[in-house]
Amino acid sequence: MKTLFASEDRQVQVAAADLAIHITALFAACPNLSGFVVEDLDESGSLAELDQDEERLVITQISFGRPCSGDESEQICSRIVDTVSELVTEQPEAYELLRGRTFARTLH
Repeated sequence: MKTLFASEDRQVQVAAADLAIHITALFAACPNLSGFVVEDLDESGSLAELDQDEERLVITQISFGRPCSGDESEQICSRIVDTVSELVTEQPEAYELLRGRTFARTLH
């Protein structure tokens, strides 16, 4: 059993590293993006805990550093959705790392 847990831990570590790379790239590609939240969405449209087979993510609270046009905000929102979808498709373990999390640009 210890090998199984070690394998699962390794998969989560790989997913976490992949998540960090994708989110860093997202913020680099979208300099006006300040942050966003990833939450669960149940079938009735309310935010809730879900069974594994009903899991869906929704992006909420998207914020920008400066006002932007409708086209720019739509492009950024699409890019966020594409990034999150790609992460979950490539690394199913990323689902648990994403849900309920706030991602914000770090300022130095």
